[in-house]
Amino acid sequence: MCFIGGDGASGSWILWRMLRQVIHRGLKASFYWLGLFVSRHPVFFLTVPAVLTIIFGSTVLSRFKPETDLEVLVAPTHSLAKIERSLANSLFPIDQSKHKLYSDLHTPGRYGRLILLAKSGGNILELADQVLQVHKQVLDLRVNYKGFNYTFAHLCVLSHRDKRCLLDDIITIFEDIRLAVLSNSTFHKVPVSYPNTTLKDGRVSFIGHQLGGVSFSANSRDQQVKFARAVQITYYLRNHGPVVQDAIAERWENEFCTLVTRLSMAEAPHASDQLHIQSLTSFSLWRDFHQTGVLAKGEVLVSLVLVLLAATISSSMRDCLRGKPFLGLLGVLTICIANVTAAGIFFISDGKFNSTLLGIPFFAMGELKQGLCD
Repeated sequence: MCFIGGDGASGSWILWRMLRQVIHRGLKASFYWLGLFVSRHPVFFLTVPAVLTIIFGSTVLSRFKPETDLEVLVAPTHSLAKIERSLANSLFPIDQSKHKLYSDLHTPGRYGRLILLAKSGGNILELADQVLQVHKQVLDLRVNYKGFNYTFAHLCVLSHRDKRCLLDDIITIFEDIRLAVLSNSTFHKVPVSYPNTTLKDGRVSFIGHQLGGVSFSANSRDQQVKFARAVQITYYLRNHGPVVQDAIAERWENEFCTLVTRLSMAEAPHASDQLHIQSLTSFSLWRDFHQTGVLAKGEVLVSLVLVLLAATISSSMRDCLRGKPFLGLLGVLTICIANVTAAGIFFISDGKFNSTLLGIPFFAMGELKQGLCD
């Protein structure tokens, strides 16, 4: 043959072209016989896919579950980070380590975090009474589960020392400040050093993560706190228990966020007059992540309309007899039906929804559009 004496590049190109023709003929023949088979059994291919779509589509509504563990989305099950966190949880439990050192080595499980910021650049240490009022409302917060009322005292992490709820030591300091104010003294009578301070019972506590915007007294050797903008209080909930306890803790977190929202509004003027109040819980990040799916509804609908328009235009021609716009619309409808069926199979196999899955149907529609253009 003429290409034997030529260079290897041209010979390889001709071989690749021949292989492509063979594959193309094989696929063309396969799809011809598939189309012929479908055309000879129209009832079967019209009813069975429709029934399967209805069955699997109904499971999307009945078995829909959002993914609540964000680690599943960013780390595999054999991730070293998960192994190390599990080791940290077993060696350094919260109820034994939090009084010594604040660390983000492992997540604290379920919790509610209260962030109080003095308005107009005020000193949070001068607002001890308002801070403790908000703290008391959190402790008195009740959630109802199957006819029983639960408070923080029923759900909190207990100390091994006295079997009482573990609370941040900054609360003890604010109680001492309030007592000093009630006895006609100032908060300066209560010595508060930073980041380590000595409590009344002689314990040295780390409060570096509990006071924010700190400034110190002049000529202070042990860094006595003169001014602080904000305080952070964390309420730890037990999470190593039965599923029911976790469900109650989750409900408490929801009620906690509702309470903080109410306190930050005009309904509670004594709290909101001098304090900015914010909340953070263990599911705050998941809530924001899940909210992206809700916020994307408009964009998804607009994208669907654009895909339908693109499919119609791609299938249209100047010749009305050769143009097939309805074929493009039918192709998009077919992809939508296939996505519903695939979603049903996904949920039947214990899959869980997350907002990153919203883009998958549009990849399939993009492939359809490319096929129509070709």
